[in-house]
Amino acid sequence: MLGLSAAAWLLLLARHGAHVHQQSILAGTWNWLVMIVAMMLPIQIGNVRRTAERSLWSRRHRAIACYLLGYAGVWILAVLPLAWASAEFGLTHRIDWMGGSAAGLLIAATWLVSPWKSVAARMCHRTLPLAPHGWKADLDCLRYGTISGRGCVFNCWPLMLACWLSGHSLIVMCFAFGLGWADRHFAPSYKALALLLASAAAGFVVCAQFR
Repeated sequence: MLGLSAAAWLLLLARHGAHVHQQSILAGTWNWLVMIVAMMLPIQIGNVRRTAERSLWSRRHRAIACYLLGYAGVWILAVLPLAWASAEFGLTHRIDWMGGSAAGLLIAATWLVSPWKSVAARMCHRTLPLAPHGWKADLDCLRYGTISGRGCVFNCWPLMLACWLSGHSLIVMCFAFGLGWADRHFAPSYKALALLLASAAAGFVVCAQFR
């Protein structure tokens, strides 16, 4: 799983700075999938380990695959409307990437200080008992991935929106990945993070003015 994530980051790095024309919905969905694999899978390392530990040793790889399938499936369904909007209206090609980054980070900062943020963060830590073998075990792993995916979409949607509005900027994606990792594995101050995001948004606005 981490190897797939590293490969996705290398692909994003190789494409960084390349001119991208308005894309089809299929190409837009593929770009989202690469970004999800790069950014979101490493954050799920704890749940993936938990899935393997609660499964029979002989089927641990199958259990992980079912979990990731359910997790990624939720994200794909969530981003399809954005991929369609990009293909239909070319939204991300009409928005300056610095302006889009600033707008996305301000939305994320507002989300961090909203009362829903704490609810969303708790949803990311839900677990599910897994059957030991057979199709029920596969279904449980798939459901576990789906539940984790729903919580992750609800919790991280502002950061991913910022990445989309920035035109999948590598700078914004790295920044969002760091915040997502900190949110998952530590107990950060959301007010402090909101101030950091607002400051970064202001920085993008200033840089846009002097380009």
